[in-house]
Amino acid sequence: MVSRLTDHVFSIDVPLPGNPLRNLNSFLIKGNCRNLLVDTGFNMPESREAITGGLAEIGVEMNDTDIMLTHLHSDHTGLAPSISGPDSKLFMSGIDLKIFKLFNDPGYLEELDSIFLSFGLSEQELLKNKRLNPAMIYLPEKDAEYTSIDDGHVFDLGTCRLECIMTPGHTPGHICLYDRENKLFFSGDHILFGISPNITSWITLPDSLGSYLESLKKVRDLEIERTFSSHRQVEGDIKKRIDELISHHGERLDEAEQSVRKRGTATVYETASDLTWSIRAKNWDEFPVAQKWFALGETHSHLENLKMKKILNSTIKNGLISYSIA
Repeated sequence: MVSRLTDHVFSIDVPLPGNPLRNLNSFLIKGNCRNLLVDTGFNMPESREAITGGLAEIGVEMNDTDIMLTHLHSDHTGLAPSISGPDSKLFMSGIDLKIFKLFNDPGYLEELDSIFLSFGLSEQELLKNKRLNPAMIYLPEKDAEYTSIDDGHVFDLGTCRLECIMTPGHTPGHICLYDRENKLFFSGDHILFGISPNITSWITLPDSLGSYLESLKKVRDLEIERTFSSHRQVEGDIKKRIDELISHHGERLDEAEQSVRKRGTATVYETASDLTWSIRAKNWDEFPVAQKWFALGETHSHLENLKMKKILNSTIKNGLISYSIA
């Protein structure tokens, strides 16, 4: 389904079957000479059919279109190389691009595995996650040349100027796009309406939650009249949503702290099992393993933020990390 948002901005509803996110809102921004497509969907037939059909409905050719990827996750990058035209350029932040290129590095993947095992994930759950996690199984199917961009980079399309705003948190190099003149903001996964973005731990971003909260405050100071987000509903009140997200993470930090206080010492896995999650599962044991993986990363980001604030201490014994009150 295609929706026209302004004279030159269109949204394409790209399905993500079997995923709690449900859909990706991909945006096509028409330019005078070249167009810009923002994010692409999973590397899977349903996503491909929707985005190629949407582009045809809008009436644009990929050879006249470049692709800007707000961040490295496969629901945003999966189709980029295969739908791009011969003259298309693929853009991603330099920070995320470095991590993205490591997804085929066995050493990096082994390090990632060891981190989740240290959270308390079992070997059996880890192996099952490798088979089922959409973050890994729907990545682009072929290599491509990407152009690195950074904070302040401008896409001048003639119809508008889109400024790159670095918003680390959801990923270390997440980028939003800001049309300062028309007060339009493409928020990627930095700000979603109705659901909260997953804020997980990253090897290269020690306090991802702290970075995310700072990025929210940074965006709140911008003059924005319309915000276009990447999942579920396209638009919403950005300032209200930022306040809600800051409040949500404050409550989640309190929950995590209380879990550790109650247990005395707690692993990431134990703490995650105590937190409140919006998911269709009766209890922690029935969580789909991919969602458990995301939940563990998010729980760790909150525990590490509490540690940064000297509310918690952590110790590692037999490869397992545990937290206690400082």
